[in-house]
Amino acid sequence: MQIGLEIIRLDLVFEFISGIIALIVTYYATKAYNLTGQKRLSDLSTGFLVLSAGMFGRIIGTWYFLVHFGADFEAGGVVFSIVTIAYGASRIMAYVLFVIATRPPRRRPQEVSESSMMLMATFLVDPSLEVIAIIVLVIVVLQAIVNYMSTRSRFARYVLVGFLLLLLSHMMMAQVAANPGFYLLSQAAQLLGFVSFLVLLVKAGRVE
Repeated sequence: MQIGLEIIRLDLVFEFISGIIALIVTYYATKAYNLTGQKRLSDLSTGFLVLSAGMFGRIIGTWYFLVHFGADFEAGGVVFSIVTIAYGASRIMAYVLFVIATRPPRRRPQEVSESSMMLMATFLVDPSLEVIAIIVLVIVVLQAIVNYMSTRSRFARYVLVGFLLLLLSHMMMAQVAANPGFYLLSQAAQLLGFVSFLVLLVKAGRVE
């Protein structure tokens, strides 16, 4: 049980760092939206804001559960279910926004600057919600691949790498029941994915 609590604590540290990065990405995406007026940047910013809210909600909910119920899942079942469903739903909502943000542009690629194109393309557990998240993320990754193939820019590459890491994170999370070792690996992949988005937006700000 002690080992389990240590894993949970480390997991929450990863989640907290990812949440902070998601908020920073939200800030940069909002700043880019104010500069360019691109609606997709607004969708991207909202998506990461929803994602960060879900992360911090999970951290608070998990600590509340551990403090008040310990390992008694039967007594805290309602709280546990609410936190799990709310967290899963927030991620799915964010990924749907990412689908909107990464849809192929109607204008020809050459009419959009490299930095704006990069910004327009972007970015734990109920099994059924994980499946939905994976399906939505597959769509996002496919769109990111299309964007990268059409621009071949380093910015589009950051977007693709970031979403691939998020997809990998969810795929590993879906297999946690069979292999618990994937749990922290999935959190690490998620963190690296957010770092990729952060680097992308910081570089875009410098270009602007």
